[in-house]
Amino acid sequence: MRWFFPSLPYQINLAVRNTEFHYPQPLMRLVTALVPREALFNASALTIIYWVAMTAGVLALIGLGTRPALLVYALCYGFFVSHAYSYGDVHHREALYFFFVLALAFSPAGNRLSVDALIRRFRARRAGSPEVDKSESDLAMWPLRLLHVLLAMTYFSTGATKLLVGGLQWMNGYTLQFAIFKNAISRAAFPPLGLWMAQHFTLCILVSIGTILFETFFFVSLFLPRLAPFFFGGGVLFHVMLYLTSGHPFFEHMLLNSTLLICYDPVRFNTQWQRITSLFRFRTATPSMPEVT
Repeated sequence: MRWFFPSLPYQINLAVRNTEFHYPQPLMRLVTALVPREALFNASALTIIYWVAMTAGVLALIGLGTRPALLVYALCYGFFVSHAYSYGDVHHREALYFFFVLALAFSPAGNRLSVDALIRRFRARRAGSPEVDKSESDLAMWPLRLLHVLLAMTYFSTGATKLLVGGLQWMNGYTLQFAIFKNAISRAAFPPLGLWMAQHFTLCILVSIGTILFETFFFVSLFLPRLAPFFFGGGVLFHVMLYLTSGHPFFEHMLLNSTLLICYDPVRFNTQWQRITSLFRFRTATPSMPEVT
């Protein structure tokens, strides 16, 4: 959870070193319209908000007060991301994660595998009343469907921008060679892989073409659900390779694609879940007695 969350020291450094926002994001405009900047954007206030977010994240993770906790965590996450981007250098990798967590807050999250569900079952048994089955809901999938649509829009926008700005030359191999070589030296997670890849011209052409095809045709998975797992798996591999060869830290996209890969098909997920849980069940069987003749 903290892996995806903005760094507190970085946030404090931005707030202390700057007396005003350079490019205030909409959320920051709303916040500063309600609360004076000097009262909120200081080390003490930001630390309190940060630990409120961490507490809400832990509660959401274990499923205690799940939906309120998700809402608090999402709002705090959006607050810190908007704060960081209000000083310039705006990126987009956090947006989908924010919208997905926010959507979970308005879904039946926590109805099945959570502390909330355990408490509900305990109270029902204690009161002697029949337990209301909340393990299935027609609304449970809508955050995942929304995430799928948002990913398709994001990838299509990225792929279309490459073609509109660079044209077919973006796939000539030289563009990718230069980008990988520059990033592999400065920030790649595994520089030897990036440097090796940058030295293979034909491979760079093929990867460039594959990147454009993946990004511009990801939306096809919306209409052909059977192909969706291949796109989700491809998305995970795509961002892992980006990180290893060029140092682009799209960890949120890795998580979101992995989530869709695992959970997008409820029938398949339930089948796999039952197989996993069956490994931890203790089955007792009465040993058979030998037949006496």
